[in-house]
Amino acid sequence: MKTEPSARVATYHHGNLPEQALELGLAVVREHGDAAIALRGLAKQLGVSAPALYRHFSDRDSLLAELAIYGFRALRQRLQSVEQAEPGQALVDIGLVYVAFAQDEPNLYRLMFGGRVLPKGIHPQLDQAGREAFQVLEESVARAQAVGTLKPLPLSLVTAAAWSLVHGLSQLTIDGHLPMAEAEPQLAEGVLTLLLDGSRNRHQQQPRKDLLI
Repeated sequence: MKTEPSARVATYHHGNLPEQALELGLAVVREHGDAAIALRGLAKQLGVSAPALYRHFSDRDSLLAELAIYGFRALRQRLQSVEQAEPGQALVDIGLVYVAFAQDEPNLYRLMFGGRVLPKGIHPQLDQAGREAFQVLEESVARAQAVGTLKPLPLSLVTAAAWSLVHGLSQLTIDGHLPMAEAEPQLAEGVLTLLLDGSRNRHQQQPRKDLLI
C-alpha cells in the first residue's frame, strides 16, 4: 500500500479494488483482529462479487500477508526515523519506537508476528519485509559495537537478544500483562536500559587500573 489506509472505505471505483480491499481489511484487523477477515465479507462490503476480489487475492492468507507487509514497512519507517548520533541512546530509542508501534497497532502487530497464521517461507515478500525491518535494529547494534558501546560479541547474538527483549516487552504490554506506556512512562526505557547496561563493553565502562596509579 502506498499511503496510510483510511478507517472507512467508500464505494468501489473501477481500477482500485485491490487497494480498497486492503484499506478495508486493515480497518477490520485493527478493530476486530485477523480472525474477522473473510474475502467474501470484504467483497460484500465493497459492493463487488467474490470472484472479482479473488482475481486479486488468491485466498484469505494472501490478503493477510499484504496487510502484514504493510505493517512491517510502517514499522521499518518508524525505526529509521530514530536519530543515530549517539549509538547507545539510539538503541534505547529504537526499542521505545518498536514498543510504541505495537501499542498503536496491537492487532496488526499480532498478525505480523503470528507465525501460525502466516508461516515463514510461504509468502516471500512478507519474509523480506520482516527482514528489512529487523535490519534497522541490526545496523543500530553494529554501530554501537563499532564505537565500543556494546561488547564485541557476534552481531547476530546481540541483535537477537535486543529483538527478543523489545518483542517480549511489546507482547506483554499489548496483552495487558504490563502497564501501558501512558500508565508507566519509564517502564520501557528502564527495561531497555537494563539490556544496554548488561551488554555494555566492560573496557569502555571501567577505567584502566594503570591510569589510576
